[in-house]
Amino acid sequence: MEVTGLTPDRGVPFRDIWTSAEQRATRARLRADMRRRQGLGARQKSALDGLVHALRRESMDRSFPERILLSYDLGSRFRSPAAIVAVGEIDTATHVSWQVSGMGISVHTAMWGSVKEAAQLWAAQKSAGAEHPCVISWLGYQPPGPWGVLSSRSALRGGARLALHLNSWFDHYERLRAEDRSGRTPPRPHTAVEAHSYGTVVAARALQILHRSSPSRSIDALVVSGAVGLPRDLAGDPAALGMSEERIYTALADTDYLSRLALWFSGRRQWTRATELKTTADEERNLAAAVGHNTSRYRPDARLFRRGRGYRDPGTASLYRIARATIGLPP
Repeated sequence: MEVTGLTPDRGVPFRDIWTSAEQRATRARLRADMRRRQGLGARQKSALDGLVHALRRESMDRSFPERILLSYDLGSRFRSPAAIVAVGEIDTATHVSWQVSGMGISVHTAMWGSVKEAAQLWAAQKSAGAEHPCVISWLGYQPPGPWGVLSSRSALRGGARLALHLNSWFDHYERLRAEDRSGRTPPRPHTAVEAHSYGTVVAARALQILHRSSPSRSIDALVVSGAVGLPRDLAGDPAALGMSEERIYTALADTDYLSRLALWFSGRRQWTRATELKTTADEERNLAAAVGHNTSRYRPDARLFRRGRGYRDPGTASLYRIARATIGLPP
């Protein structure tokens, strides 16, 4: 499968983002962009500031591992910023999860929050028993606005980009195994995609493209929360994603009305052949219910109508079960 970069439709030369040499070059480029910050546009400044803040160790819980900047593009007047950040060590990971977000979640608006959600999933996976998890916060496409959620255009482009990066990850790991003459490189890590909102449509398209590629490839688990529907040509056909229905999981809160409205008005189909993850409160485990459509909404001082937790908030039944599903455990 030909890989052409973070923005393949624009022909940006592909960089092998998985090598340590390229990661050092990316950090050097980030430092150079920080020095020229004053000459950047407002959106580029916001993207740069969000990246730098997300990478600072002190910006999040100290128990979270180092964040690794794999790739970024500050964008331009006509191109939205994009970035890929890993939480945890990649080459020694036993479990690799790709986290894909939806409407309105961009590098210049929500970089720190997105990386924090990846770190929270990492922590939940560790608690569930994953030895060396790695969660990749993938903001590699231009998410749509409210009305754009009803269209599939952004999902087709985003899905192509995500498929390219998933494919490059598989290539990288196969190279690691081929170059390791000691035979100590472990089998390929358990690989999952965890997607929310419009990101679920992006993920579905990516897995379809990955399955159709040569060689055909697939992941081990797909978890979708707050889904806004499945494209009609994929509805009821897990095999089109290269998966069996036992490895697909869906989470939908009782009060997630936005997902239901988007499903209705877009004309897409429901995710039917999948295992449902309960998002209601679990008193036995002292876990709260997910409320509404957002991934993160918990604020200790929130007023009455802003109370509650999102799908990816710590202490929720949804995050507990998403973490287990993404590492191959019964949810």
